[in-house]
Amino acid sequence: MKMASRYVFCVVMMLFVVTGCASTKLVSSWTQEGFSGPALKKVLVLAVAKEDLQRRLYEDSFVAKLKAEGGDAVASYTLVANLDGGKEQNKQRIQQAVKSSAADSVLIATLVGVEKNEQYVAAPPVYIPQRGGAYGMYGYYGRSYEMIYHPGYTIESTTVKLNTTVFRTETEEMLWAGDTRSYNPTSVRTIIEDNIKVISAAMKKDGLI
Repeated sequence: MKMASRYVFCVVMMLFVVTGCASTKLVSSWTQEGFSGPALKKVLVLAVAKEDLQRRLYEDSFVAKLKAEGGDAVASYTLVANLDGGKEQNKQRIQQAVKSSAADSVLIATLVGVEKNEQYVAAPPVYIPQRGGAYGMYGYYGRSYEMIYHPGYTIESTTVKLNTTVFRTETEEMLWAGDTRSYNPTSVRTIIEDNIKVISAAMKKDGLI
C-alpha cells in the first residue's frame, strides 16, 4: 500500500499549504504625482466596516502602528461614534471629526470584497499490471481497490480584498492609495494586523510616514 500512503501524504501536504499559509500582499499602489513629502503629521484613521467592533479594532491598531513609527494619529470612532446616517449626514460628521482632530490627513480603509473558490483535484492514477503476478493475488486486489476508491479532494481558498486611501484634509486631494489581498486568513484580527503591517510599510517607503 505504498502508493496509498504516498497519496494520503500528498493530500495532507496540499491541504496544509492551502489552509496554513495565510498571507497578505500589496497588489497595487498609487502616489500623487510630484509628492515628495513632508511626512504626514497627524492622520485621522477611518475604517469602513459593518461591525463596530471591527472598526474599532482596525482604527486602534493602525493608530498604534503610526505612533510607533513616530507619527501622530487618532481613531475616528473616538470622535464619531456612529456613521450609520445618510451620505450627506456622514460627510458632515467626518468633516467635524477632521476639524476636531486637527488632522492634516485622513486614511480610509474599505473592505472591497471577499472571494471564495473551490478547486477539485482528482486522485492520481494507479497502474495495475494486466499480466504477471508481481503483486500477487491480494496485492493485485489492493491496487484495484486504490484505483477505484481513491476519491479526489477539494481545495477551498478565501481572498479578502481591502483598499486603503489617504487624503490631504486641506485640499481633499488623494495622496496615496493601496490595494491588498489577504489569502486564507484565519481570523479578522489576522486580516487587520497583516493589512496594517503591509500598508504602513508601503506608506513609509513612499514617504507618507
